[in-house]
Amino acid sequence: MRALTSTIRVELDDSLSADERDGIRSQWTDLIADNGHVPSLTVRGSIDTSVAVARSPHEKLIRDEKTIRAATPKELADTLTSEVTLGAIDGLRGEAVMLHAAAVALDDGRVVGLVGPSGRGKTTAARALGSAYAYVTDETLAIRPGGDVLVYPKPLSFGQRPDRKVHRAASELGLRAAPRDGLRLGALALLDRRPGIDRPYVESVPVAEALPLLIPETSYLAELENPLSTLAEVILATGGLRRIVYTEAETLPGLVEEILGTVDERKPSLTPLASQSQRGCDCVKGSVTDPHEVVEAADGTGAHSTYRRTDHTDALLVDDGLLVLRPHEVTVLEGVGPVIWLAADGTSERDLVDAAISELSEPPEDIDAAEVVSAALQQLVDARLLTRR
Repeated sequence: MRALTSTIRVELDDSLSADERDGIRSQWTDLIADNGHVPSLTVRGSIDTSVAVARSPHEKLIRDEKTIRAATPKELADTLTSEVTLGAIDGLRGEAVMLHAAAVALDDGRVVGLVGPSGRGKTTAARALGSAYAYVTDETLAIRPGGDVLVYPKPLSFGQRPDRKVHRAASELGLRAAPRDGLRLGALALLDRRPGIDRPYVESVPVAEALPLLIPETSYLAELENPLSTLAEVILATGGLRRIVYTEAETLPGLVEEILGTVDERKPSLTPLASQSQRGCDCVKGSVTDPHEVVEAADGTGAHSTYRRTDHTDALLVDDGLLVLRPHEVTVLEGVGPVIWLAADGTSERDLVDAAISELSEPPEDIDAAEVVSAALQQLVDARLLTRR
C-alpha cells in the first residue's frame, strides 16, 4: 500500500481465516497500490492467543521488517493501523510538518486541517465533513515546505478501546476521495469540543499561544531545520491558527467557510535563534555529561556561580516572548525570562541582573531587581533550561 510517501507491504498469515484476512484488507482498500516500488517496511501479522493475558500485541522488529501478534483479529487490525501510520510518518521525518489532525479538501484543492489529540473527535469530524468535502486523513496531516499537502486516507478508526475499535475504509463509508496531487493547506484549526454549545463558533489563536498548543500534536518536529520558525510560518501562511468551539460534529460542514474566512491580521515579530540552539552538544563542555550531574550543578549557589543554557533543539522569539524547544517539550518564557536565558552563557548572577536592567529598564523603587532575577534563575534551573556552576 502507499502510505504518505512510503510503500508498505502487509502480510497476514494463515492464523487468520480467509474471511478475517479479507476483512482487514478491505479496511485498507483506499491505499492499496501496485506501484512496483520496493517496500520501505514489511509488516507481518498473525494471531497468537498466548498474548491475550498481556492484553498488548507482541512485536518484533528486524531492520525494515516488523512482526506483530495479537490475541484477536480486531486487536491485530488496531495494531496494524498504528504500525502502518508509524511507518508512513517515519518515511517523512525531516521533510514535512506532520500534525495529529483530520483534514478535508475543497474542490479547489484547499485543505482544512483539524488538529487535536487522541479522543478529541478528529475521526468523527472527518466523517461528518467527508461527504461534503474530500477526505484527506483522520490522523496524520503532512504539510510540505511551501504548503503542499500529502493525502493519507487511512481507515477511519471509531472507538477508544482497542478491543472495541472499528476500522472502516473511507470509500466504504461513502466519503469523497481526495486527489493525490494539487492539494495545499488552506486553514489550520484546533478542535475544541465542549458540551452545551448551541451556536458553534470560530476564533483566532495568537501565534505565541498557537505554537505551544500545536507542538505536542506534531511528529518528528525536531527533525526539521529551524522547527519552531518552520511551524510558525505554516501557521501564518494560512491566516493563523483557528479554534473551533462546538458540540456536535454535524455542525462542522456549515463552519468550513467561516474557518477559511477567519484570518488573523496580526503579524507578530518572529526572530529565529538557531545560533543559540545546541543540537547534539554538551552545553557545559567538560562538566555536564549526564542529567544527574545537571541536578548536582543546580545545587551550587553563591556570588561566584555562573549560569549557562542547557541543551535544546531550537528557540524562537515571538514578539516579547521566547519559546524554547527541547525533545518532547516546549517552554514559553515571558517578562525577565527571555533576557536571562539569552544572556546566560557562563554568566554571573550579577551580570544577569545588569543585563535585565539594561534590556527592561530600571524597575520601580519597591521592586528589587536582584531578587526578581534570582527567583527567575531558580525557576529556569528547576525547569532545566539553565545550569548553575
